[in-house]
This record gives sequence, structure tokens and C-alpha cells, in this order.
Amino acid sequence: MPVKRTVALRTAGSAMIAVAVLSGAAHPQTYATGDDRERRSAEVLQELVPSPDGPGCAAAVGERGSVVWEAGRGKADLKTGRAITPKTVFDMASNSKQFTADAVLLLAGRHRLALDAPLSAYLDDPPAWTRDVTLGDLMRHTSGITDYQDLLEAKGIEVTDPAGQKEAIAAILASRPEEPPGKRFSYSNSNYVLLAHVVERVTGTPFPTFLQQEFFTPLHLRMTLSPAVDVPGKAKSYDEKDGSFRPNSSPWKQYGDGSVQTTPGEFVRWADNYRTGRIGGAPLLTGVTEGAVSVGDVLRGRGIEEGRYGAGILLLPDKSLVHRGDWEGFHSTFEVSPDRNTAVTVVCNVDSPDHFRAANKLMAIWAE
Repeated sequence: MPVKRTVALRTAGSAMIAVAVLSGAAHPQTYATGDDRERRSAEVLQELVPSPDGPGCAAAVGERGSVVWEAGRGKADLKTGRAITPKTVFDMASNSKQFTADAVLLLAGRHRLALDAPLSAYLDDPPAWTRDVTLGDLMRHTSGITDYQDLLEAKGIEVTDPAGQKEAIAAILASRPEEPPGKRFSYSNSNYVLLAHVVERVTGTPFPTFLQQEFFTPLHLRMTLSPAVDVPGKAKSYDEKDGSFRPNSSPWKQYGDGSVQTTPGEFVRWADNYRTGRIGGAPLLTGVTEGAVSVGDVLRGRGIEEGRYGAGILLLPDKSLVHRGDWEGFHSTFEVSPDRNTAVTVVCNVDSPDHFRAANKLMAIWAE
């Protein structure tokens, strides 16, 4: 079962984009010279994945849009023995949320929607309570709306049963917020499923197609939004118990809250948009952190003691950006330095409790 209602959560989605975008030629890479950062980084990965014979992790570091170090360790597929390499594709889980939030900010910058607009404006026959929930509430997880995973499971639909966007939205709208909107941060995947729906209503374009056209293609990123699909080069995910590994997967096809498939290297290349604003310009860069809300003590014990949630990303006191993702055996950590020059991504295909700390160590090595 997935971990629920933390900054690390992420769920599945729908496959509307051709997976071929992930199989293009590798981008030119640059590597640091004249120091021992590569060696120290390799030691971090080896410490994270002691044995190369089980599932493992891949990691990448980017500087101003160029990948300066990347590596993989462990197996992408235990059955075939395929190894994890820098080109292995992973489900980025909740780290996908930043694209959904940025899609909303992009449309806001084009004056096609407003963050203070009510959710009800984008629904057919909206429940009365949706008039009190704004798009900004959804983006910052202050809507008070129950996580759709809980709602579906309450209806007897498990993560091993088929379920998609339609079922999730129906369950959300049939419920009521657990508390008044706008009052408190409460992480819920429902918020981002609804935001993806809003983008589709405003643009008339399937959400995966919108991301491809507006973000992935212009930035030359080998990414796709393809939930519950074995895209080329993708790792299998696993659960571990007493040293044994069991394949983990789900047929759920929700999107907006997760489901971006890519490599760590591509993800740190994406991070440079937080520096350049190439997509979205100043309105998007401002919107990423503007109005960010305190997450309270949600992150206690996770290596973060304080933070504010903005547009699909957590803003730390030192102005760095960070997010985690967990979904059915995939676990990811994404970090961007305060000056936005350095980015780190660590992704695993089995639960590795130290992957967040490994990302911190890599950031310390390369941003020092």
C-alpha cells in the first residue's frame, strides 16, 4: 500500500503521450574535473545501495542545466538482471506535482485562469462546497479535501484494482472537505488530480499532451506523463521484506498528482527552469514560492524541521527547493540549491530510507 498524505506521496495516472519521447539520443554531458567530487559522489551512492545485486537507485547532479555527474547502482529488473544505469527511467511519483502547479501558473500568467478562482467554475454540476475552494488552495494543499486514495479504498477499490481519473474525481466530489478551506496545510493527492482537470477544462487539451507541448518538448526533456505503463527503459519497482523482494505495481491511472516518467539526469536538467524561467517567465518564477504556506510539523523526523509549500514544491528557510515522492516501490528526492545553480535527484526502485539524506550529501558535495 502507498504511504499516505505526506510530502512524499504520489499516485498513478493515464497514458496519453507516446512513450517514444523517452528513447531519444542522450544529451551531451559535462563532468567535473580537477577534484574528487565524482569519487565522493560514487561513495554516497554505494553507501545508499550496498549491494549491486538487488534493486537500487540512480542519482544525478546538474549545474545550470548541464548534468555534471550521474550514476546508477543495483538492478532495474531482478528477473532479467538488467542493471540500473543513468539512462534507467523511473516513476518520479509526487515530484511530478511541480509540473501540474507550473501548468496552472503558466495559464495564470496568460490570464486564462486565476488562483483565487473557485473550483466550482471548472466543474459540471459542482457541489456547493467547491465554491469555497480556490485553485490556490488546491495548489498549496490548503483545501481540506480528503485524499482520493482514502476515498477509493473506503469504497472497496484497492490499489490493485483498476481505477482512473474519472473514478477519483467522482469520489472527491461525492465527499466533503475535512476542514474549512484555506485554514491549514494538509497534503492530499486529490488537489492535484483536480488541478489537472482544471487545466484540461481551460485548454481543451488532455493534460499529458499539455505538459508535452508546453514543458517537455520546448525544454528538450526526455520525459512523459504515462501512468501505469512500462515505458522503454523503465525500472521495475519492488517491496522488500526480510531480505526478499516482491514486484510492486498498480493499475491506477490518475494523473496530475504524479506519473512523470524520466531519468534523474533529465530531472536535474528540468530544474534549471527555476533559474532561467525559460518556460513561464517571471510570473511562473514568482508564483512558485509566492503565497507558500507553512507545513507545520508534517515533516518532523524526515530531515526537514521547517518549510513552506508553494507550487508543487517545498521552500526551505535557506530558500532551497525540495520535494519527495513515493509510489508503489518508487521513491524519489529532488533538491535545488538556494541560488538555483545546482540540482540533485535521487530515485530508487525499492524503499531506501536514506535516499533523502543521500540527496543532501550530494548537494553538499557539488554546491560547496
